Amino acid sequence: MAQGLVGRAIPCLFAIAAFSLLGARGLAAQDGESNVFHEAETLSWVDLGDGIRRATLYGDAQGEGPFAFRLSVPDGFSMAPHTHPVVEHMTVLAGRFFVGLGEAEDRNAATGYGPGSYIAVGAGVPAYMWAKGPTIVQVHGTGPMTTTYLE
Repeated sequence: MAQGLVGRAIPCLFAIAAFSLLGARGLAAQDGESNVFHEAETLSWVDLGDGIRRATLYGDAQGEGPFAFRLSVPDGFSMAPHTHPVVEHMTVLAGRFFVGLGEAEDRNAATGYGPGSYIAVGAGVPAYMWAKGPTIVQVHGTGPMTTTYLE
């Protein structure tokens, strides 16, 4: 009986210790960071031309550190094959967003993603993308994030 209690207690104690360490790490990571709250209706969108708009949510993609922004693009928007020096994290919020990997655009090899989909393209990995219908994508990562076109 005592052995059964000890056998069950050890994994439980291990789990408590692990969650305690994770919790402490989370608090330390938040120390000194700004808290940001945005309501969708009050976002400040900047017109970039050709029907493309951008709303900065957090940080600066061109600077050091974490950033997040939303990109609203019209039907037919596309980006030729390009790379970034950091991982690009994208969440599709509206519309249909197509992403393909490779140095040459091959629309038959790309995949279309709808609202709620998440995409991460690795640092230095060539990718191309386009939108079908008006589309909003949220992009986040750790900067600086520059874009190098392959063509």
